Amino acid sequence: MARSRRRPSAAPASVSTLAASPRSRRWGSAVIVVAVAAAFATSVGAPFFLDDGEAIERNPHIRSLSPLSEALSAPPQSPVAGRPLVSLSLALNHAAGGLTPAGYHLVNLAVHGACALLLWGIVRRTLRASDAARPLAAGAEAIALAVALVWAVHPLHTEVIAYVVARTESMMALCYLLALYSTIRGIEPGGSTRWLGAAVAACLLGATAKEPIVTAPLMVLLYDATFGAGSLRSALRRRGAFHVALLGTWLVLAALHWDAPRARSAGFSTGLSAWDYLLTQAPMIVHYLRLAVWPYPLVADYGLTAPTTLAAAAPSALLVLALAGATLYLWRRQRALAYLATWWFVTLAPSSSVVPIATEVGAERRMYLPLAALVVLGVLGVRALARAVAPRVGGWATTTAVTAVVTVALAGVSAARGLDYRDPVGIWQSVVEVRPHGRAHHNLGIALAAQGRDDEALARYRLAAETVVEARYSLGFMLAGRGEDAAAANALREFLARKPDDVQAPRAAYLLVLVLARQGDLAGAIDAFGRAQEFPPPGAEATRGLAEAFTALGASLADQGRLAEASEAFARGAAAAPDAPGAHLNHGAILMRHGRTAEAEQAFRRGLAVAPAYTPLRNALAAALATRGAVAEAAAEFNRVLTLEPGNAEALAGLRVLERPRSPASRR
Repeated sequence: MARSRRRPSAAPASVSTLAASPRSRRWGSAVIVVAVAAAFATSVGAPFFLDDGEAIERNPHIRSLSPLSEALSAPPQSPVAGRPLVSLSLALNHAAGGLTPAGYHLVNLAVHGACALLLWGIVRRTLRASDAARPLAAGAEAIALAVALVWAVHPLHTEVIAYVVARTESMMALCYLLALYSTIRGIEPGGSTRWLGAAVAACLLGATAKEPIVTAPLMVLLYDATFGAGSLRSALRRRGAFHVALLGTWLVLAALHWDAPRARSAGFSTGLSAWDYLLTQAPMIVHYLRLAVWPYPLVADYGLTAPTTLAAAAPSALLVLALAGATLYLWRRQRALAYLATWWFVTLAPSSSVVPIATEVGAERRMYLPLAALVVLGVLGVRALARAVAPRVGGWATTTAVTAVVTVALAGVSAARGLDYRDPVGIWQSVVEVRPHGRAHHNLGIALAAQGRDDEALARYRLAAETVVEARYSLGFMLAGRGEDAAAANALREFLARKPDDVQAPRAAYLLVLVLARQGDLAGAIDAFGRAQEFPPPGAEATRGLAEAFTALGASLADQGRLAEASEAFARGAAAAPDAPGAHLNHGAILMRHGRTAEAEQAFRRGLAVAPAYTPLRNALAAALATRGAVAEAAAEFNRVLTLEPGNAEALAGLRVLERPRSPASRR
């Protein structure tokens, strides 16, 4: 540090300057790490949130690291589909700690801390080494540390810690920043081409994390032209092969997304036009700008994208266009500032331009990389103002004081925001209060139901069902549990008609059969059961409940003398739960009442195949055998019952009956 202070501030930086002050770098790194930990420690205790269930809890691909190809893949249309680096990170988390959320949050925290350290290094080296930033070289350490601290603890980043799947954003950003940092190391005086190779590798890795990495080659080229070679032409002449190699990483990105792994949520096949989406983004971009300065209120879920009108979007659009015009003007006057403004526009563009994202009109994590440029501009602005107002004090002291105050304030807000994510009801209640929409009502209902607040949950489901199809499943499930079968059936039918390929469709299909059976609607239940069998069984508990419903329906029909329908109901119950011996027993019993002994015997044997020790089935089979005259086989079955259960009264009585002399008529 002392050696760099003796250098004139206007002198060009050298390699020795860049390598100076290892103590200050260690101290700065420690401060950044402590600040990140203090700001986001509360987020580590948050449960899984929103899409974490699909990407982690119900994702079979992360259950094992072998084969590796499985861990690198993901279910189609899931949040991590086409993002193998993120999928692998989740698999590693699962291998280390199963489904305990804290481990996943700690990884997110570590990735975020690494991003902050890279940003610190990028700003520090740019200010010290670049001719374009030479007037700021003397204050490089203070400015860079201020930028890194403010960016690192900003509450807009809470989402990438507390929402595990949001690591797609921070892992991509880590690769993005690493590519830029490696480029700086490679193009500075005495830089090694190995650093340029590392930049290409980082960009390549970023392509496996998230799509906004597509802009990295452009921003690296503009950085080289602005702070390195001095012009675009010179950058391409000196390092053309390097920049072409960066562009080559787009091929990996294209290959990963060739089959549109998330076409239902993003892209031009979502049913949302590029123009409609662009109109919705103008107000969101202005909203992001406001949150960067005043991060309140924060919203965990902005809801689905709904088209807006040109008139409604016009004020925001005009402001965005004015900022774009100012950026173009800066490229002629002040290229360093122009680069920062361009960084903000370009890094935000993939998610906030013309490529529609139907499932999210906005998300605070989209500001993860763009915020860096705004923070740099803010710190430079504070420093310039301080030097103008109090030139004797100097910009360094004022910048340090302001940085300390702002960092502490932002860290406090981030810590409080982390606590919000730890309360599922509270976080969704805050969304409903600030930006109410169907998905927020639905998720609030789920959180309330988990706490046993069923009446409140039901009210939220009813609100959500008007616009969110998935809420109709939750509504049907809760109504079925309350015995309101007719309303439950309607909700489940609507859900299955609209979302036949949803992850909850199998459970909904079998639940529909159950509620129809409980209503006594045999025809409807049988038809629904036929459709339900197109899905994989949802689980033993659900299918056993279904078998019980058909059994109850069969018993009711039998009491009414409707034996043919009762037989059909019992048969459906046995098919629904083939490993439930009671279902086969009931089916065989009604067949016996029909006089269809041979079919009854088959039903009993099917039950014994899955439960050979179930004595009621063996007694029933013995009785069926005796009825058709197979006395020796019947006696053998009764004796097997007594072996399993000595003293079984039904088996003993059956043997006594078999031992009685038969009449001549019976012998004939």
